[in-house]
Amino acid sequence: MKVKYLRWQAPGNGKIFDAPLGEISYMNSRSLAVLEYISKRQSVSQSQFEREIKEYLEEQTEYIENNSTPAHFFRPLLFLGFLKMSSNRVLELTLEGDKFLYHYKEKNFLQCKEYILNQLDNTKYPNEATKKVTLQIFPFRILLKMLVDEEKQGVSKEFVKYQLPYINSYDDMLLYIKEGNLEKIAKYEMYDKFYTWVLNSLVDIEILKVENGHFFLQDEVYEYVKRLYDSLSYESFFFQETTLLCQLDNKTAYQRYKRDAKLIQEAKVRDSFSCAIDKEHFTFISKGQPYVEGHHAVPMFQQKNYEFTIDDVDNIISLCPNCHREVHSADEKNTILQKVYQKSEAFMVKNSISLNEFYKMYYCA
Repeated sequence: MKVKYLRWQAPGNGKIFDAPLGEISYMNSRSLAVLEYISKRQSVSQSQFEREIKEYLEEQTEYIENNSTPAHFFRPLLFLGFLKMSSNRVLELTLEGDKFLYHYKEKNFLQCKEYILNQLDNTKYPNEATKKVTLQIFPFRILLKMLVDEEKQGVSKEFVKYQLPYINSYDDMLLYIKEGNLEKIAKYEMYDKFYTWVLNSLVDIEILKVENGHFFLQDEVYEYVKRLYDSLSYESFFFQETTLLCQLDNKTAYQRYKRDAKLIQEAKVRDSFSCAIDKEHFTFISKGQPYVEGHHAVPMFQQKNYEFTIDDVDNIISLCPNCHREVHSADEKNTILQKVYQKSEAFMVKNSISLNEFYKMYYCA
């Protein structure tokens, strides 16, 4: 077995954060400075980033010159999902990266933890920051659901060191589900970097805690994590290589958030059963009316990022099947997204959602 391709790889050359959020520390300062650097420029090519970042860190932080590859400064944040990289190697902040940075400056550190948890929820292999890994899983969904399920006894350090990074199929999880414990999942030699850089970083920022040799969720985030995973199965954390992430997001949202089917029908009646993008997009008659599909402009899988209710008739527009597929699956979708935004502008304005923020909701890696 080529272990290096089948284990949960850690990105970069150290922890993403190494102290409670708000405290000044080496890695906290470095990660915040990288986010600030990219935010100020809105987008930056990888080559420009690598040319400029060390000088920027020297100016903004107590950076100590070393032999680190410049890419190591952005890879942990790319792995976490606060950054995204386009096909032409351009870096920019994701929606969650924007929100995390804003709330960090406002010193809303519990909110910052929730955005970290939201992005851990999104983090998957394969990942742009860990290209050697050939798995098709959501690793942190596995860990976080285990921590909810094992609320009282926790998850042992030994399991986290020797077994967790080697879970690569639903068959591994079936052993846990059937046996009710973690003992029969195969053990391997410790993969130190994932344990030290990733898991211990979550301890440092007080999302996880360690007591008597076991990992637990911190009390202040337990209920939030429980809400994310109560309705999800371990099986849903594994996917096929050809599955689109947007499809997985939508499937998860259906399991996680209840929606009112009556609102879809109300929106269709309001739109006179015509496509909001172009009324000439006629399909066929179904149940006596032209066939259209209801679409949540702000997708339901974004509910975890907002306090307001996304399942709102003002957030639903009618689309013909082709436009609906384009919104979800097109490589270049900004043109149609702009039209969707305009048709839902009252909802967007009411909830202070800019067009740029709206575009970022539809980024799927």
